[in-house]
Amino acid sequence: MKKPTIKDVAALSGVGTGTVSRVLNGGSVKEATRIKVVRAIEKLGYQPNQTARTLAGGKTRRILFLMPEVRTEFHWRVMKSFDDYLDMKNYEMVIYPVFSERRLSRLRRDLALLHDSDGAVVCTMNTEFLLKNGIDFGTNIVFFEAQSEEYDCVYLDNVMGGRMAAELLIECGSSDFFVISFEEENTILATENFEKRIEGFIDILRDKGYDFDSERLVYTSFFFETAYEKIARILSENTKPGIFALADNFALEVLQTAAAMKKIPGKDFFLVGYDNQSWTQRAGLTTIEQPMEEMGKKTAELIIQKIEAPGQYVQPVRFLPKLKRRRTA
Repeated sequence: MKKPTIKDVAALSGVGTGTVSRVLNGGSVKEATRIKVVRAIEKLGYQPNQTARTLAGGKTRRILFLMPEVRTEFHWRVMKSFDDYLDMKNYEMVIYPVFSERRLSRLRRDLALLHDSDGAVVCTMNTEFLLKNGIDFGTNIVFFEAQSEEYDCVYLDNVMGGRMAAELLIECGSSDFFVISFEEENTILATENFEKRIEGFIDILRDKGYDFDSERLVYTSFFFETAYEKIARILSENTKPGIFALADNFALEVLQTAAAMKKIPGKDFFLVGYDNQSWTQRAGLTTIEQPMEEMGKKTAELIIQKIEAPGQYVQPVRFLPKLKRRRTA
């Protein structure tokens, strides 16, 4: 059976091939005309040649979403809100995980990954490292959870989040303070977000006359309970310690350790997490909320603006954290 062409679509819908092309590329046409063309495409089973459309100056309506491996609920929620907005605007998200030098090399070598997309979003990655390693993203790029003066970006004020956590733990009556963090060994994935949270936290402690040194910084893992013994020592050797977990996943390890030791959060120790994942309300975890859905949607809005209205000024969009106070602090 002969493969349907753009001329077949035009003939069936009663319009010219130029009109069909505008519909395919998201151009301006009357809604009634667009509906006729879409119905003709569906009836014929027509599939446009994406490569030919790109060479001809058209749009693929694909957006490349570069990200590390999905570690937490945070990534899933951001991706869903981002994809929901793209779907509403008739765009498609293409996910490419970059979590190794091999995959980075492929991205650098295989130009089709970028050229077959109208734009790219770099999510929670070391953007400076990527740019220095010869990745040409073109002009249509938005950074997510990274600050930049040269590129559109969406980020949370993590310094403010750290300050909020410190102020609350001081208010609870703690005098010994600890941070549960994660040390990223993969340069590709190493961002400044955790460092900024620690910076804000320590700033407030020092302003209030409290000491904080490297011994009070405990490292754990996103995937395994690696800090159990250190957390147990914090809970057993200190009176009402104030603990700031830089991600809710780390706070969960503290809660599990405390439960095994029969320590009561909000009484024997105080704990603040970060993210406001869906399980935290049930667990009664006080946490610093990241507005994940709003941030994902805004990122989608920015990348589509760059594609459809190029040449606009750079837009850095800063979101503010919110304190969700529950029984752990």
